Amino acid sequence: MKKLLVPIFILFTGICSAQNFDAGLLVGFTTSQVSGDQLGGYNKLGTRLGAYISYPIQKKMSLQVEMQYIQKGSKKPYIKNSPQTYSFNLHYIEVPISLNYQIKEGIYIESGIGTGYLFAYKEENEYGDINSQKPNLFALDFIFGAQYQFDKNIKISLRMGNSIIPFRGHSSRGKQDFNKGQYSTLLSLTLHYQMNR
Repeated sequence: MKKLLVPIFILFTGICSAQNFDAGLLVGFTTSQVSGDQLGGYNKLGTRLGAYISYPIQKKMSLQVEMQYIQKGSKKPYIKNSPQTYSFNLHYIEVPISLNYQIKEGIYIESGIGTGYLFAYKEENEYGDINSQKPNLFALDFIFGAQYQFDKNIKISLRMGNSIIPFRGHSSRGKQDFNKGQYSTLLSLTLHYQMNR
């Protein structure tokens, strides 16, 4: 992962110095769940790491493109005296594209689309690995969030992401109306460090 992120950071820094772009790094954590797995709650913790560039479109609006590593999935919450466990880890390289709008000084909202490539996953329970239906290699998410700039170079963001298309079918292979399979829902809390200010 380190070998992948270092050239991304160098590329984004070079673009920023050559054009009227803002560029920065982001680091944070995620909490996620999967609909259709018979579990409830955002029990799967993960990581969000990457870089971004942002280009002003209007005085209060900018277009932001990110390249990031992000973890999603599902996990059975701990139950005392229960031997049952379940963990589903999904590892993506994702490219979110969003519009950011300043609603007041230091406060922004964002909305956009994230496209992701699944490069690794692991599903297991108390007996070991589960040989179940493979997830799709590509994911498409709707993203919505808010950012607060509390320093010249630093923002904090809270973002929600939800699958637009299922990342895999139900284990029963069944489909009902809009319920075509399993969908991922994710919340992330992230620090953004802007490098060119």
